[in-house]
Amino acid sequence: MSAERKRFSLRIRIQIALITAATAATLAATWQFSQAGGSYQGAVRQEIKRQAGVQEDVRQVYGVDAPQAFHVAAAQAEADALVPLKNDGQVAAAEYTIASQTAFVLRNSTGGLTEAYFRAGLGYDIPRRLADVQAASPGVYALDPEEQLRSGDRWAAWALGSVAVAGLAVLAVLITANVLRPVAWRHPPAPSAPRVLRKLELIPQPATAPPGTRLAVQLHLLVIALLLLLPLGQAYAAGVEQRAQAEAARRAVQVRTDIAVSGQRHAFLALGLQASLRTHVRAISRELAAVDAADPGVARQESQVAAVESAVANTVRDLAVYMARPPAPADAVDPATASALRSDPANQPKLVADQNHQVDLAQRSGNRALLLAVATAFAVVAEVLAASALVAERRKWVLWPAAALGVSLLVTGVAVL
Repeated sequence: MSAERKRFSLRIRIQIALITAATAATLAATWQFSQAGGSYQGAVRQEIKRQAGVQEDVRQVYGVDAPQAFHVAAAQAEADALVPLKNDGQVAAAEYTIASQTAFVLRNSTGGLTEAYFRAGLGYDIPRRLADVQAASPGVYALDPEEQLRSGDRWAAWALGSVAVAGLAVLAVLITANVLRPVAWRHPPAPSAPRVLRKLELIPQPATAPPGTRLAVQLHLLVIALLLLLPLGQAYAAGVEQRAQAEAARRAVQVRTDIAVSGQRHAFLALGLQASLRTHVRAISRELAAVDAADPGVARQESQVAAVESAVANTVRDLAVYMARPPAPADAVDPATASALRSDPANQPKLVADQNHQVDLAQRSGNRALLLAVATAFAVVAEVLAASALVAERRKWVLWPAAALGVSLLVTGVAVL
């Protein structure tokens, strides 16, 4: 004797498909948000590695090589200015010898700033040297944290699509649980057709519940819907928190780099301007020495050298300005490095404010996820109480799950708002 054939009703089959779709979409959203979080963390790791390379290269060029090269250029400028006077008295000859020998000896201690970077009348091309140093580390400067961040945003966009699919599936489940097919659409099964199973309740079914319990069943169904939807909200809030945390970390690294890098350039510029000032002071002091000199010949020599030193002071200032200039696009310096070198300390509070904004956004998203977790806990309590009330068939007991559901909805509203 063959076993009796059975099949689920159309409504139950639709609900099975919708619940399966909602579950699959929820799992997909969770995985996609996880992939987005991985990309965000990858962006932070790349940013740290890249900015560390920027700081080291700038420190080496502007903090080690450039100051020594500046001293060479300044000494050479002074020696060149004294050439017409070197045979006109001992004072000029001594100063010329000191300047020329200083330039000669120090020229071999300028690191990578060889004569290939020297520009007559201008000094050493520091930005060009920095560009060459960076070109020697292509792996570091090929890192693209922004692209990693965009990759995370693409995963997050796919995750939002999965959240939308899951939400629509849950909404459709609610509709199918509350609606029966119109009588006109129903057809009695043929005698040989499989027997239709209609009593399977994957979820509460207000449409088929007795009139006296329909309200309680609808309440139970709403609780189930919350239990399906709240994890989606938690996943979304966690995704926003991860992105904000990653952005806050990147901003912090960028701020530190801007401060360190621009500080190196401004410190080098200050060194050059101070050298110019010292040369000016020396020229003035030599003029005073010429006035006090008892020997007219010595006084004339001191005065001539003082005039040369006064002109050299202006040349030294021009050297400092040229060598410490911010990189231009033609210098081929990494754009992010060039921007950091050009950064003004007055603009750094804006960067800090942006970083603080990302920190606040991460904190709010974390609080939102926490509140949704609390709402889920109350929804679980409401589900247990609703099931107990239906089994006990006590109407007044429905007030307890209703209260728990109300708290869950209230906490959810606070989290969303």
